[in-house]
Amino acid sequence: MENKKLLREKLKRTGYWDAYVEFREELKRQGHSPRDADKEARAKFSPLADAGPRDDSADSAVCADVFAGRANVSARKVVQWVFNHIDVEDIGPEDAPSAGAWSLLARLRKYPDLLKEFYRTIWAKMLPTRSEIEATEKFEDDGRQQLDIIDKLARAREHE
Repeated sequence: MENKKLLREKLKRTGYWDAYVEFREELKRQGHSPRDADKEARAKFSPLADAGPRDDSADSAVCADVFAGRANVSARKVVQWVFNHIDVEDIGPEDAPSAGAWSLLARLRKYPDLLKEFYRTIWAKMLPTRSEIEATEKFEDDGRQQLDIIDKLARAREHE
């Protein structure tokens, strides 16, 4: 039997935690002992916790405590994180930099038209312009690194 903390984390990640608690508490109200209610709830929900997120409208909903204490992140970081994780299957809300990032990712995965719009508008704005690329390329291999190394070697030789 897996420990309570691990089960709770899995159920929260897959979106079944609230249903698990509600089912367990209902069993207690019906007269089951806390131990029996927990055992029956585990039997019902453990397979769901291992199956991955539900495929319904609540699959992106998570408890607020998953994101508690996290620092705010910039919109640029959110967009970059979402872009990097669109097709990554083994991540959950706890991996997201913010609740908004997790929500956006879940919706992009669920709605193909929204994903197209994301690429067409939001992601396109993140890409550098032609002039920015040209300006960067101008200084990419101008020998600065080599000159810095030569200067360091010369200074080191002077101090010998």
